[in-house]
Amino acid sequence: MTDQRPSAGHARPGYRRTLPWRVVTGVAEVLDRRIGWDKLPVPLGLATLLGLRVKLRQGNLHDTNRIPAVNVPEPAPQNGTAYLVNRTADGSYNDLDQPHMGMAGTRFGRNIPLEKIPPVSAADVLSSPNPRVVSRELLTREEFIPAETVNSFVAAWLQFMVRDWFSHGTSPTDRPWTVPLRDDDPWPERPMQIMRTPDDPTRDPHAPAGTPDTRVNVSSHWWDASQLYGSSEEEQRALRTGENGKLRLWGDDGTPFPSDPDRDPSRVPGFWLGLAMMQTLFTKEHNAICDHLHAQYPGWDDEELFQRARLVNAALLAKIHTVEWTPAVISHPTTVTALRTNWWGLAGERLHNLFGRLSDSEVISGIPVPRPTTTAFRTRSPRSSSPSTACTRWSATTGTCGPRPTTRRCGRPPSASSPVPRH
Repeated sequence: MTDQRPSAGHARPGYRRTLPWRVVTGVAEVLDRRIGWDKLPVPLGLATLLGLRVKLRQGNLHDTNRIPAVNVPEPAPQNGTAYLVNRTADGSYNDLDQPHMGMAGTRFGRNIPLEKIPPVSAADVLSSPNPRVVSRELLTREEFIPAETVNSFVAAWLQFMVRDWFSHGTSPTDRPWTVPLRDDDPWPERPMQIMRTPDDPTRDPHAPAGTPDTRVNVSSHWWDASQLYGSSEEEQRALRTGENGKLRLWGDDGTPFPSDPDRDPSRVPGFWLGLAMMQTLFTKEHNAICDHLHAQYPGWDDEELFQRARLVNAALLAKIHTVEWTPAVISHPTTVTALRTNWWGLAGERLHNLFGRLSDSEVISGIPVPRPTTTAFRTRSPRSSSPSTACTRWSATTGTCGPRPTTRRCGRPPSASSPVPRH
């Protein structure tokens, strides 16, 4: 299967380009450049951030899947309708019109137009000043600068999230970047060697010269807690106990991959105690959710309990990151309000809890996302006799959930054309 090189143009042609929106984005850019959104009163700062967000969506989401490709991973055929309400292991079928969007093994998008990406050689990367010189000049700290509003959990959480969102995979060791060092450089190895990012296995060897560089994400692109649940059926089976929907805990029978040391999470570069803590905490959270669901729905089997608990746990992670972790790190009053608005809209949490979505507008009611926590623990969902009909999938084309006995409008993801991590 080979795709064609994309034509020039923005990733989302026509996205909010009416005259009123052009005024909003234009005014936002002027205010941000001349004053800065962070120096404006909160309401005006929020309006400026809204305009900047629209502008970024218009021009900073570019789909690399239209570049020539071979051996592109295809979603596995699905039996029955479970994929309409459950997450797949590899991230496929999150968008029912484009099932491959964001699945493990597909390409990262780019933030600049593909036709404007210049070819880059090794000489360009290591040209003077090389990356090591730049990092020393700009990032060297002569004295410790404490982060007084947060603690080490900040780093543990972010690393935990990153392992959900993306991974380039294992770097090859046969051709590292060799970075020359200055005489006064304290780096212990000479020369410095940096492993390269793995090549794109789907890149067409016959692609035209000058075709933009591409890389793949070996994890699911979605915000789906794949760091807990894996990004393939094989990984997921190894992580599950097979009883009451639960996941294996470290210490039960060793690590989740005892027979394959290369798959042991503790051997992956960057692993540390903080990451192990988060991994263990939310594995236990999943199992606790399973216990609650099993008590409410004793007829549910292992698969049903696992899939429902995963939806709840993934939503919990997204909510913590959006309305707790990020506001703690970026604690400006405007960004705190903006992030909470991103989740609940300007209507706010209280009205959302009382009445649900008041409008299709993400400004009023937040970005439309599946919220399994709103139905999973109810004895009856609002429009059916079972929470199993809760809206958990959208179609980017129609803006609705996939077909099922009871269909509930769910909206479309913030970036329907770019496989980036989302709720």
